[in-house]
Amino acid sequence: MGGPGSGERWKKKGAVEDYHHLDVRELHRAHGIKPGNWMTVQYEWREEQVAQKIFLDWTPCNYGGYRPWFKCMDCGRRVAKIYFGENFACRHCLDLTYRSCQESDKRFSRFLRNYDGSGSGKEDLPFYALKGLAGRMIKKQDRLKKLTNRRRRGRPPKKASEG
Repeated sequence: MGGPGSGERWKKKGAVEDYHHLDVRELHRAHGIKPGNWMTVQYEWREEQVAQKIFLDWTPCNYGGYRPWFKCMDCGRRVAKIYFGENFACRHCLDLTYRSCQESDKRFSRFLRNYDGSGSGKEDLPFYALKGLAGRMIKKQDRLKKLTNRRRRGRPPKKASEG
């Protein structure tokens, strides 16, 4: 059968909506963060008081002023939001996605599931679905043309000898 880990086919990532986060834009608007190198966040983790430094980065705006950013503790990426896992990190380091990316669009999948390519029901498809569907059908048709028009490789077949 399968090797180690073959049973875990599609492991769902965590969603950012399920994690506590800090947004530097909200902090800057509400508390007027001043340019500096870091800020300290105090929280309780597993019945223990923890103080963690979060480093800030500032970039100049086009029309004056500066924009604050958090620096991710793991990768050093400049981000507007940091999420709390074991420590504060960006969503990339914590392997998080948005919940909307994990859900399928039921309207779109319903149309494609019922669409058999015979032409029935395509008037009900939204434009973006028609565009993608048409592109896939054209590519499939081109692939089939190439396969049927392709020369065979190898030695040409022997001609029947007259005799």
